Amino acid sequence: MGKVISVLVVFFFGFWHVHACADNFARTAGEIIDALTNTETEQNIKTRSLKAHSGGKTRGLIVVSKEDGKIVEKTILISEGNSVRSANIRVEFDFDAYTIRPYSFALLNELGKALTSERLKGVAVRLRGHTDSDGDTAYNLDLSLKRAFAVKKYLTDNFYISPSLVKVEGYGEGLPLVPNTSELNKQVNRRVEIAVDTTP
Repeated sequence: MGKVISVLVVFFFGFWHVHACADNFARTAGEIIDALTNTETEQNIKTRSLKAHSGGKTRGLIVVSKEDGKIVEKTILISEGNSVRSANIRVEFDFDAYTIRPYSFALLNELGKALTSERLKGVAVRLRGHTDSDGDTAYNLDLSLKRAFAVKKYLTDNFYISPSLVKVEGYGEGLPLVPNTSELNKQVNRRVEIAVDTTP
């Protein structure tokens, strides 16, 4: 009986922890619009794996993108103080694939409504794909980029959104929201993030 209670406590604590993290996910067009337009709600980048230096916590992170038809890998520097107007979207994919599961279409429709709203119409954004830690680094970078491209394709195929306004990047397993210590946590880390593109 004691073991059963312990297992239930661990399960419910894990469920609560993941549910709390899930509150960081936008679910409606209104929540996405608010996250991308309200400068008072800018999110600080997670510092879980950042190392302390004289200027605060910082580290390099490998990111992949596609430029002129070629995959480009670059290292960006992220730091504790960085903040960005962004929203995490829980888009679910088939296992080890970049096929969007049909029940994620309703959520992507909310994203499409947000990007074609009066407040965001014409705003340049970046779609950032993320994975869990299963698989090697290079594979996860490629998979995260393909997943972000799948979201871009859905949006540009179904809404009046110019492809030139949507840049796509793959972050692989580099920026987890929670430790990859359970299947529930890994599901949280498999996501697509949308951010306002602030590059010139």
